[in-house]
This record gives sequence, structure tokens and C-alpha cells, in this order.
Amino acid sequence: MHLFIEKGTRGGVSMITHRHSKANIPGTIGYNAQEENRHILYLDANNLYGWAMSQPLPVGNFQWIDPKVTEQDILGWADDGVDGFILEVDLDYPIHLHDGHSDYPLAPERSCLGDIDDVG
Repeated sequence: MHLFIEKGTRGGVSMITHRHSKANIPGTIGYNAQEENRHILYLDANNLYGWAMSQPLPVGNFQWIDPKVTEQDILGWADDGVDGFILEVDLDYPIHLHDGHSDYPLAPERSCLGDIDDVG
């Protein structure tokens, strides 16, 4: 169980994927009606470390759940319940989503690539 939990431990994703963006908003200087409208949204959060450190941590009573648990069971679990869960899942990740998600993978995992001599 320790190795299972350790395998899922990874750092968070923190990056800027596009260094420059240009808005195209009606009524603003430089607006081009021939191009589609583009808006820029800047998001930031303060005290993420402090927030994370104030969240509950698992402290004991670890146990495997019944393998017969269904997807419906899992979807019924409360997000803020007393019990927490770590799930290992197999995902179907349709190819048509890959390009749109290339800058921010939706389900990153920590893994070793092994021998990569045959790249290319």
C-alpha cells in the first residue's frame, strides 16, 4: 500500500504555455472585425501553500476498498466526506482531445521512460 501511494505522489503543474496573446475585442483600439473576437483572462490565486497546508491529511486506518465498488458508488461519495480515497484508474483519452490538451495534460503521472535509444 505504501508503494501504491508513493507512486501517485507528484508535484503540481506550474507553467506559462503561451508567452504572448493578443485580444481582439469590439470597441477597443486595434479591433479587427475580420478576425474572430479574442479575450484574455488572467487568473491568479493567493496563498495556495497556506490553503494546502490547512487541508486535512490522511493519518491512519488505511485499507483497500472492495474491488466490486462500481463507478456509480464512486460518483456517490461526498467530496468533503470524512473518508478520502486514492484511485488508480485506466482512462480512455480520445485522440481528438490530444491537440487541445497538449499544453496542459489532464491526467499527468510520474513514470520512468526507460531506454529511449529508439526515439525518432
